[in-house]
Amino acid sequence: MIIDIQKISEGGSTYVGEMPPESLDLEGDKFIRAKSPIRYELTAEIVSEQLIVRGFVETELDLLCAVCADFFSTTVRVSSFLRAYALESSMESLDLTEDIREDILLVVPHYPRGEADDTDHCRQCGRSLKKEDEPRSTETPPEVWDPLNRLKL
Repeated sequence: MIIDIQKISEGGSTYVGEMPPESLDLEGDKFIRAKSPIRYELTAEIVSEQLIVRGFVETELDLLCAVCADFFSTTVRVSSFLRAYALESSMESLDLTEDIREDILLVVPHYPRGEADDTDHCRQCGRSLKKEDEPRSTETPPEVWDPLNRLKL
């Protein structure tokens, strides 16, 4: 998404549109697939020699479920996109593609879980999606302070 700085009106300009899903640069990723275009609604305003851009961006992604290893679809939304760019006299336009990509990927969960049915089980495989149902380690961690406790001074 490129903003033409010369065309920004005095009260700010609004940009509504879509970017191709390839903008996320996810080709070959084993865990995330871009499913739809990236939709955006952004307002750009020049304030004190800075370009302030704010608004929201969203897209649909297929994520690999950390429980059942099946892909599921979800909408990822960044409702508080906000950036400030220092303006230079030679700047004519500004490309926001990398910043939009970064904000979307930052809100993708590290351990995505598929959608649950009424009983909190995965719709694809039937496994429980509750975090407290995950197996816990029964091994007692070593006492970190033991060497210091045995020290005789």
